[in-house]
Amino acid sequence: METYTQIKANLKQLRLSSFYENFEHRINEAVQSKMGYTDFLLILTQDEIDRRKQKRQENMIKKAALGRYKRMLEFDFDFNPNINRQQITQLSSCEFIRRNENILFVGPSGVGKTFLAKALAHEACTRGFSAIFSRTQKMLEYIYSGKADNSEHKKLKQFLKPDLLILDDWGLQAFPNHLLNILNEIISERYEEGSIIITSNRPLDNWHEIFSEPVVSSALLDRLFHNAHKIIIKGKSYRKSL
Repeated sequence: METYTQIKANLKQLRLSSFYENFEHRINEAVQSKMGYTDFLLILTQDEIDRRKQKRQENMIKKAALGRYKRMLEFDFDFNPNINRQQITQLSSCEFIRRNENILFVGPSGVGKTFLAKALAHEACTRGFSAIFSRTQKMLEYIYSGKADNSEHKKLKQFLKPDLLILDDWGLQAFPNHLLNILNEIISERYEEGSIIITSNRPLDNWHEIFSEPVVSSALLDRLFHNAHKIIIKGKSYRKSL
């Protein structure tokens, strides 16, 4: 019993949480099935690997700041047959992130743009990609506020570093010059270096109207549209059906 107690103490000290929690259960299993030493050790180590993977995923999702979200399997494709289910399923593999491609969800309010964007972000986190979600205007104002205490660069890096950046409610209002410069820097720095998902109620053909500087807007949109999956969603509102 003293040896058993010491093993438990060692596992706790080594911070092998899964070893510690599953030790008694796995010993009983090993005795009943007459398991060999190597198989017993394999199961215990796999328990620990699985626990750490789960913990990493939970941390990734928390850092992504998704707020309230649902997983892709909860999306009701039957409600809106205009959405290409096969295309969304392919995007759920997150290969678009490996290829540094963007996704643009465009359509009226309530058709599922933000739902799908958050579900893809959740899927990305479970596959080991880092992500961060923000309302577009809120992100820009947050970064700009850093000018007051010289933390602008630090705040900017928060949105440049993740593998996937999700910008919600793009183009609800025109971008003023002081925020346009920040947005241009984000799009430019992430170009072919990281993926962006955008949701917008504004038709793609009208996006140039929200920029006060035509030269900046042309360069910015060219980078954003290059190798982008443009998903135009039409149909009924999910919210109105509830």
